[in-house]
Amino acid sequence: MSAYSIAKQQLDGALAAAAEGGVEEEMVLRALLASLVERYRDLRGVEDLKAVLQYQLDNARGDEDHEFMRP
Repeated sequence: MSAYSIAKQQLDGALAAAAEGGVEEEMVLRALLASLVERYRDLRGVEDLKAVLQYQLDNARGDEDHEFMRP
């Protein structure tokens, strides 16, 4: 199991719980984002947090090509 599959599974569970509880999806996503930002900041510091968030924002459209090297 990868880190991304674990995160996706948890996200799906949180959204399912929200739907069952009558909580709006947007509110749960905002709460998750705030919680993640706080935890990452505490773990890695503000500068690393800024870099990670900037990378995500720069690639938020989802249509960018990402270069990578094959071994």
